[in-house]
Amino acid sequence: MPRPSGRRNADYDATRAALLSRLYDALLKADGVRLSFRQMSDAAGVSPTTLRHYFQSREQVITEVLALSHRAGLPYLHAAATQPTQALRPSLRWFLDFVVQGWRAGVGAVHGLGLTEGIGHSALGPAYLREILEPSLQAAETRLARHIANGELSPCDVRHAAIELIGPLLLALLHQDSLGGTRCRLLDIAAFCEEHLDRFQRAFATPASPPKGSSKRRAV
Repeated sequence: MPRPSGRRNADYDATRAALLSRLYDALLKADGVRLSFRQMSDAAGVSPTTLRHYFQSREQVITEVLALSHRAGLPYLHAAATQPTQALRPSLRWFLDFVVQGWRAGVGAVHGLGLTEGIGHSALGPAYLREILEPSLQAAETRLARHIANGELSPCDVRHAAIELIGPLLLALLHQDSLGGTRCRLLDIAAFCEEHLDRFQRAFATPASPPKGSSKRRAV
């Protein structure tokens, strides 16, 4: 019996999810190369016509890959925001180390994709912000707000403070890992994080916050 017009195959969602998984792998391994729709279909192992049946455009493929990356990262974003805080300095150092580890475990490739495709694009730029960059900033905002509630950070605009905390590190990681800085001008990321935290703490910490290197724990 023929399928009624407009009704999807029973396995439509499963097939679409399998294609998206292949596209995710291909786009994150493209190393900054902007794949055409045909190259995407080749990577997914289907014809361009079949790929267009499941994804209407190249932009939709990229948007869906960014959304899949967001869903995969939700447990890590939750941990970054909600894991028990220590004293201010070790807590923020843990957070920055967590960002570095995530970046080098694959998150950096997601940022690379979002930046390559999103800069100057009216749809993909906001998709990158919505799915990748803003969730990272909001996790930092949540963690900083907890330190403000503890009296360790002065009251401030937590969004501004989150950008000041994460922004320099993201630039350093882009410089070193995504743009080849390790080969042309090596930067010690660990030393950078220490100096960065020195400056951040001087700017935002209250006089009562524990000094550098304190291991005193303050769970929230």
